[in-house]
Amino acid sequence: MEKSIVWKGLRYDTEEHCGINYHNDGSIVVHSEIEGWVNLKPVYAEYWIKMDAAWNVLEFEITSHIADAEYKYALKRDENGIWRDKFGSHPDYNDCHYIDISLTPLTNTLPVNGLKLAEGESRAIEVVYIDIMKHEIRRDEQHYKKTGGLQYRFENDATGFIADIEVDKGGFVTFYPGLFEMIKVT
Repeated sequence: MEKSIVWKGLRYDTEEHCGINYHNDGSIVVHSEIEGWVNLKPVYAEYWIKMDAAWNVLEFEITSHIADAEYKYALKRDENGIWRDKFGSHPDYNDCHYIDISLTPLTNTLPVNGLKLAEGESRAIEVVYIDIMKHEIRRDEQHYKKTGGLQYRFENDATGFIADIEVDKGGFVTFYPGLFEMIKVT
């Protein structure tokens, strides 16, 4: 089964074309491309995420082009839950089951679907955060609270950022105030 989504950036002049593939073994693979302009700089980013049936990230790869610079990230969790890249292990991320990539609302879907929160329930999670524009990767603590049927409150502890996001029945963001809006789904 496959799903395709297009998101429009509201804060920046970007557009994302995202394909989600559900495999017979339960794994989920996402491939997406983001292009546009951020702070007067041309941006193109492409990412792949492989997850298990519970939306836990098993591996990801991101390539971004910002103006004339290219950046790449690739991490994979081994069978012991240890995050690794071509340079070695990253124990700071080992208990992070989700990632959060700037410039996309797709990564909000991972905890929305994975946590399966009841209305009014909230949970703190640790994520691997990748800031495409700052060429930065770090560990972040975030909170998700299901505030209504298809509404969630997202909070980032490090920055104090709070947003009330809306999702569809599949858990995909339809509206992220001031940042993203789903404009097409097939």
